[in-house]
Amino acid sequence: MDFYLVTYRLKSRVTAEFGVGYFFGKSNDAPEYDVFVVPTRLLNQIVLDLNADYSSFMKAFVQQKNKFFSQYPETEDMSRELLSHLRSTINMRGPQLLGAELTAAVRDNDEELVRYIVQELFKDWAPKIEVDVFFKQVSYEDISAESYMQLWEDFEAEGLGQLMTRPDLADYPEVFPLVDPVLGKPLSEFDLGDTVFFLILSVKDKEKLEKLKQMYPKHFSQTRGVVPLSGALIGKELVKGKKGEYYLIKVDLGEGLIGKGLVPKSIKVMADYSRFQEKVSSMANVQQNWEQKLNEMVSQQPSQAPKAEVKMTSPTKVGSGDFLMAFLITLLIIGILLIASYFFLI
Repeated sequence: MDFYLVTYRLKSRVTAEFGVGYFFGKSNDAPEYDVFVVPTRLLNQIVLDLNADYSSFMKAFVQQKNKFFSQYPETEDMSRELLSHLRSTINMRGPQLLGAELTAAVRDNDEELVRYIVQELFKDWAPKIEVDVFFKQVSYEDISAESYMQLWEDFEAEGLGQLMTRPDLADYPEVFPLVDPVLGKPLSEFDLGDTVFFLILSVKDKEKLEKLKQMYPKHFSQTRGVVPLSGALIGKELVKGKKGEYYLIKVDLGEGLIGKGLVPKSIKVMADYSRFQEKVSSMANVQQNWEQKLNEMVSQQPSQAPKAEVKMTSPTKVGSGDFLMAFLITLLIIGILLIASYFFLI
């Protein structure tokens, strides 16, 4: 079992409050958790399937929580009080101990034990509470998929396609680091010269593509990179989007070739060489299926996206037509699907 997800709902008959929350964690580690509370009179407005898959639940939970906080300000105060109580209870009990208990209960598929653990955490919140729990084991692939879906939504909202057409970047192959949400580290902790692990997503220049295929024959199909590479980080520029911050990176591909990439500042990328070797070794068995899956997914993607402005730390700005923007965004979708499918099949 890689991870577990425990979702729950609470109903207090005395205080007329209804709560929804979750515990999510890696085996025997301290869990992440959150909860929001609404008055029982608003109960029929909660549209949340606690037994949904990880990605669907997490997205719906955040949407519902933000909706209630914006429409009913009292729910934010109520939720803050309960979350404070929960945090205090967990700290007294021991976060790692809670993680170990939840891990064992979920692994054994023991519904009564999971319910008891959750109920004990809230027994001092209100008398006579009703507790319903749902739980499941969650794989590393599920977590990676959620990370990439969120990543694409952020890129689309930020409108960062124009950045990659800057004159000093336009002809560079596009790369993206391997994401490792468990043991990785953010790019802010990487220094120039450090090794990064990445996939080459697209190469517009045919000569450069042929050169890369000659340099790394086992890492390329006829049209794209299909096995990760390693290279030195030679450039790192902080870029500001509409809401978040990103790193524009340059990577030494060897023999004078340079790759470019745009990476959210908050994302954790792979930093351990042994994990990189493990991924590369495992690719030998799945490369053909992986590329076939990619082609099927890409063929279903839209080919156009709206034009948007970008605010960045560099003073250089380059415009582009609607067709070019659509093309670049399509390449970005292809890249994200490529990385995502890499985790699906390993």
